[in-house]
Amino acid sequence: MHTLQAIQSGSLAAQAVKLYENSILGHVIVAFPNSFYVKTLDNQLLFITNRSLHSPITINVAGATNFTYLLEPTEPVYLRQARLSSSRLSIEFTDVGKEKKKILLEKIESPHYLKLLEDSALMSTILNVIENTGSVLDPKQHMIHDPICDFINYGVIPLRAKWSPSNFAKAAENIVGLGLGFTPSGDDFLLGFLVIYNSLSPAIGRPPIHLEFDQVAERTSWISAKLLDYAQHLQIDDQLLHLVQSTSSTLDTVTALETLIPRGHTSGIDIVVGAVLGLSIVCDIALGQSDTESVAAKLGFQ
Repeated sequence: MHTLQAIQSGSLAAQAVKLYENSILGHVIVAFPNSFYVKTLDNQLLFITNRSLHSPITINVAGATNFTYLLEPTEPVYLRQARLSSSRLSIEFTDVGKEKKKILLEKIESPHYLKLLEDSALMSTILNVIENTGSVLDPKQHMIHDPICDFINYGVIPLRAKWSPSNFAKAAENIVGLGLGFTPSGDDFLLGFLVIYNSLSPAIGRPPIHLEFDQVAERTSWISAKLLDYAQHLQIDDQLLHLVQSTSSTLDTVTALETLIPRGHTSGIDIVVGAVLGLSIVCDIALGQSDTESVAAKLGFQ
């Protein structure tokens, strides 16, 4: 039995551990060298990792191991005597640190719109300079690049003039599940867009956009749908939190965006592209301008 120590638990993860104490917690969905995902019996998602990134659904553990050798997909995970355990892995939960900050965001009062507009234009230039093969920016990836072009025209830009959740959801359906990677590019793009739009929607007098989970899950993997659902309700990790906080502070928004780029194979780039377009449309709404089209053109979406 390989034993590790849990050192920090996010708020949602802590609730799950408390709820399922001394019983089966759920089942392993997939394991990677440094992390694994568990689907709980009440259809929540837990992310257990030995990396330092924190989020509401994350349990951070100390110690080096390779989870792919210790866990099998679909095998049960139990909580017994303050331990999360499977057939070959045990994680102790004594003296677990609480979440350092409240990840669920409060209202953003005063975004720096002019600065954000400049940052979105600058970031669109940076995104075209870096290697972006396989991402939503890659024009050779017709299966996702072209639908993103349509989504910008029929889902994003119409937000400037009026609020139509049904029209946005209809447009979003056409990119959910499209693209490469563990979390498809279309899902990552939507995640970045909705984190920015929903966190800033109170400041521009708009309601947040919430896609129906069941409809999203019909078109993509359950994990990807769940991650998108958490994000659109602003249950986000430290890096995304830093990005949102930068919109109404002296923090460098471009640096916060660049920090996200290395995620996965193309996930970081796809998230950042969505966030940049989220910033531009929010600024358009707030300032009564029409700059999103030029930002989209700089990104290569004609």
